[in-house]
Amino acid sequence: MDRQVVWGFLGAAGIAEKNWASVQRSGNGILKFVGSRDVAKAQAFIDRCQASAPFEKAPEAVEGYEEILADPEIDAVYIPLPTGLRKDWVIRAAEAGKHVLCEKPCAPKAADLEEMIAACEANQVQFMDGVMFMHNPRLSEIVKVVEKGDELGKLRRIESCFSFFGEDDFSDNIRVNSKLEPLGALGDLGWYCVRMSLCCCEGDLPVRVRATLFEEKNGVPVDLRGDLIFSDSRTASFHCSFNTTLEQSCRISGTKGALTLDDFVLPCDNQKAAFTIERQEEVGEGSNFSTRSLNREVELTGEAESQKTLLFRNFGKLVLRGERDSYWPEISLLTQRVMDALLESALGDGGMVELD
Repeated sequence: MDRQVVWGFLGAAGIAEKNWASVQRSGNGILKFVGSRDVAKAQAFIDRCQASAPFEKAPEAVEGYEEILADPEIDAVYIPLPTGLRKDWVIRAAEAGKHVLCEKPCAPKAADLEEMIAACEANQVQFMDGVMFMHNPRLSEIVKVVEKGDELGKLRRIESCFSFFGEDDFSDNIRVNSKLEPLGALGDLGWYCVRMSLCCCEGDLPVRVRATLFEEKNGVPVDLRGDLIFSDSRTASFHCSFNTTLEQSCRISGTKGALTLDDFVLPCDNQKAAFTIERQEEVGEGSNFSTRSLNREVELTGEAESQKTLLFRNFGKLVLRGERDSYWPEISLLTQRVMDALLESALGDGGMVELD
């Protein structure tokens, strides 16, 4: 058998349950340990996941995370711990020589993330965040359309929305715990919107940003709108909320046409990766004036694979090749810097905040 990346999970959160199968299906990884402060919780997690996506050898439940970091067989760790706890464990994992796949938002502040990345660089381990759509071939196709400009023209505007409706008891949800998840909906949902905008703008930082906070709970944003002003007449806006139905839409507009998708975070049904290029033209004249649609549907060909699986597979390839890719920590830090500025605006007077 070819060498496999040996993984440890630092935490048994719900999102980790979603990613169990990603390791199992990656083709280049196995999961050895699942750690939790409560070993019984870790074992229950393993039992559930092993029933639906079994590894040949079931992972072992351990209490805490130190044993995982001390094991010389562990190559990489996945850290789905709450944002307020990630910094310490990312640094400890890096110092133990483990490559780090970190859930988003990566940290409460950019300064924290800088320390985390510095620890990974000092110990020559890869850092990457868990934005799954970055590994979907659809994103590279979208970026090609934007950069080529034949159908969209010059990029001018990006509008996105990522939201879901929290139930009546949502005030007890970890997402609105100011110590564990201080960025609230901005970090949980807005991170994706900001990342999409950065990708479409070739990784440029916005010149300035502002945010309007519509509602907060327990001191964290639960409903927010953000505006990003880039150079060259490019702007982006997004809405993120725990108050409205599940929506994950994105519209990228240029001087000639627009590109739209209604599932930019997680493709619907995991069966296709598609988007639409929308264009209209004027036809007729005088009283017979009207418009005509020239829309084009684009669906990627080839076998559909879960972008979650591709995330773990691509990370595993870097580990197995003994390579590190600086793009991944860099794009995480850019995203976090925009988060900082948006939060400063939202918690202040909603005015513009300049970025260096």
